[in-house]
Amino acid sequence: MNYQNIMEILVEEAYDKVSPTFECCTCEQCHNDIVAFALNQLPPKYVATQKGEVYSKTYSLGLQHSADITAALMKGANMVKANPRH
Repeated sequence: MNYQNIMEILVEEAYDKVSPTFECCTCEQCHNDIVAFALNQLPPKYVATQKGEVYSKTYSLGLQHSADITAALMKGANMVKANPRH
């Protein structure tokens, strides 16, 4: 089986853009905790082909979808800031 949750890619890309605005640690452990928290708040988007990946990424570029990802990352950053595990 060859499939992938492209939400992981989208969240990582968004993390790279918005993490400078976080007022918390962004070490590897904190980064992983923030991304994991965000992924647990968002619906998965699995694709099985490269064509499906391109389609899903295009669909996911909508403003509401981007806002949902950013909001989930911000919530994750606030959780990590309050309870760092490093």
